[in-house]
Formats: sequence, structure tokens, C-alpha cells
Amino acid sequence: MRVLALVLVVIAGLALRIDAAWQGTSENLPDSAAYERIARGLHDEGEFTQVGQGTPAHAQPASNYSPGLPLVVAGVFDLAGNDDVRLARIVLALVGALAIPLAWLLARRLAPPEDPGVAGLAAASIVAFYPCLITDAGQLLTEALAGTLITGSLLAMLRARDRLADPDRRLSLRVFDWLLPGALLGMTAMVRPEYLLISVVLILALAFISRERGLAPLVGASTLMLLAMLLIIAPWTTRNLDHSGRLVPLSTGGGQTLFTGSYLASAGDPLEVMPDVLARNPEIASKIEAQNRASGEGPDSITPERVLALLAAEKMPGVPTDVALSRIGRQNYLRALNENPVGLLGYFASKSARIWWRGRTDLTGTTFGRAFHMTLVASALVGLLLLGFRRRPEFWLILTLAIAATLIGAVFVASPRRTLAFWPVIASLSGLGFSLALRLARDAIAHRLRPVPIA
Repeated sequence: MRVLALVLVVIAGLALRIDAAWQGTSENLPDSAAYERIARGLHDEGEFTQVGQGTPAHAQPASNYSPGLPLVVAGVFDLAGNDDVRLARIVLALVGALAIPLAWLLARRLAPPEDPGVAGLAAASIVAFYPCLITDAGQLLTEALAGTLITGSLLAMLRARDRLADPDRRLSLRVFDWLLPGALLGMTAMVRPEYLLISVVLILALAFISRERGLAPLVGASTLMLLAMLLIIAPWTTRNLDHSGRLVPLSTGGGQTLFTGSYLASAGDPLEVMPDVLARNPEIASKIEAQNRASGEGPDSITPERVLALLAAEKMPGVPTDVALSRIGRQNYLRALNENPVGLLGYFASKSARIWWRGRTDLTGTTFGRAFHMTLVASALVGLLLLGFRRRPEFWLILTLAIAATLIGAVFVASPRRTLAFWPVIASLSGLGFSLALRLARDAIAHRLRPVPIA
């Protein structure tokens, strides 16, 4: 019966995503539009660049974007023989829907042996029907794709750990056991560059929780995962070295996000950075006005990328924009650390809360949506604590993933979209929380209904 319920949930979640992918959205987010243009550049010209209708006059460099999604979409274009964005959205929706059964598998693994069904079904339902994941299927965005990959990576790592001590398993199969999660982690990093660092930390965490298996097997397993991950990203790193002459593992967008994240005057809101930079640097505003008078461009041409590029050129002439913004961002944090360390700690705390509790405004713009999102996050926290109390080794792996994602969001841009790439794992933990709540409620009702013996 529960398998039938899972099948129905998967079908419903897939149908909702396919419908969103088929219809598309009336308002394409800037990142989605940029990924589409980059994919067209790869398909039409073989170049990783923004081309085609709608390309801004002052477009953000294509190198600022993660390469994984445009490469996948360009591959779909090449196979189809045209640049059918609808087909690419459907393919991504199919991959994103894989997170539903993966969340079910992860939740069943984490749940107590006496009641894995409720946790698994709850996790699958959360992923299947979470509104933001369905809406995003109508665009070309990285979060759903990354969610499938990182959940698959966790499952593959845990499965390989289970087989580490199996003396009867052939060497070739043992090697494959560890190459698979490493390759999945590499693909995740190609889609979301911050997961390059997170993946290294995850591999160290896995070695920590498996230390009783012996040093030699752990070194071999960790080496295989790192090797597989590096093999996935190495072609793109080599390509970046050839094109820029600099070692850029995946993208150059880290400079802008570090500067934006370090701009304490914004109080953690990235939308407040550009207006404040223009207000504090009137010469940049004057330069943009002069350029727009000459070109005939309007206010729409004033974008954060354009403003920050001019700021970087003014502060550090001749230095690549991403390098300059990285240096300025580090200087901002060091200055805050020296002048007001308590304030900096509070700034990090508020940004961390923004990532987890605020949620996407298209969901949490209403009281019900905010309560729904907070309930899911709170139940996930209960599920994580339950793993810790039961001393499950998976606790440390998932805690490491959560802390690493939080720290990166706190230091860089604190966007609630970061949690979407982590959402299938959150849903698995929420399933544990809901399962615990159901058991407690069931036990309480059974206790109240228990007959009272008559003396």
C-alpha cells in the first residue's frame, strides 16, 4: 500500500513539474534568462557566452555563471537539432523529479526501523508538492538539478560506506562504489560551484564517521572520490585556464557574491547593495548617466553587475573584476572584524536566519506560506536532533552539509534559494520529524483510550 502511495506521489510531482515546464513562466528570472542565452551561445557558436535576443548591453560575464546547467541545456539543443527551451525544461523537470524517490530512500534509511514508511512518504510528498520546486520547473534554474545530485551523492556515499567492510566484494566493484559518489559530487559542483568546497568537507566528514573501518580503506576511498570529482571538473578548469590565463576551477562569480555578502550596510539584503553603492559613489552614477546619454540606454541598463564592475575598475584599475571584488570583499570583512567583531557576528547570524527561516518570497509572502515553510524547517531540525540522539553516523554527514551550506550563505550571498538545492535532504529530515510527531500523537491517544481497571 505504501509503495502504491509513493508511486502516486511521484506521478503527481512529475506531472506538476512537466506542466510547469511545458507552460513556462510569464516572468523569466534574470539567472534563467542568462542560462538560456549561454546555452544558445554554446549551441550556435560553440562559445560560453551570452548571445541572442534579450542579451543586456552590459551583461554579466558568462564566466560568472556555473557551467553545468548551460552545458546540459546546450546538449539538449544539440540532440534536438534546435534551441527548443521547452524541451530542455522538460528534461530538467524529469531530472528534478528524481529527487522525490531519492528523498524517500534517504528518509527510510534515516527513520527508526519500527516506522520507516511514514517518514519516507512524508519526505517524498514534501519534495513532490513544495511550491517553489514546482514553479522553478518553468525556468532554467540550478536548484532542483543540484538537489537531485546532492541527494544522490549522499545516498551513494552511505551505500559505499555500508559495503566498505564487505570482504567478499570484488575490488572492481569496491572501486566503483567510491567513484560513483565522487562523480555525483563533481556534477553537483559543476551546477553549483560552492559545492566544490562543500564536497571536500563532506568527504572528510565521511572519513571521520568511518574511522573504525581502518586507515588504509578510508584513504583509498577518499582518494577515489576526490579523483572522480576532479575528473569531472578538470576539463572545465583547463578550458578556463586556456581562456583567461588564470586558474578558475568553475566560475568567476565568487568575487561579486563575496563583495555583495561583505557589504554590511545592506544588512544582508543583496538588493540593497547597488543603491547604496551608487549613493556612496556619486562619480559612478555620473559615469553611468554619461554613458547612457551617449548610447540612448534607459534605467533598465543600470544593473548590479554594471555598477560593481565600475566600482572594481575605480578601486583597483587593471585588475580583473572578479579578483578586485574578492579583494574588496575580504577587506570589508577584515575591517569589520577589527572594528566591530560583535556586530560582524550578528550580521552573520541574521544572514544565516535569512537563508533558513525567511524562505522564498513567492511562498512566504503570505502568513500561511511563512508558517508552512517554518513548520517544514522546524520539523527538519527535530529530525536532525533525533538522528543525533540516536547516535546515527548519518547525523554528522548531514550536519556537515547543513553547516557548510549555512556558512557559505552567511559569508557570500544569503539567498533563500540556497536551501532549495538542499531541499530533498531537508524533506527527509522533516519526514523524520513528522514521523516522530505522529508516533507521539498515536501513543497519547492510545494511552487515553486504554481501559481503566475497576477495583
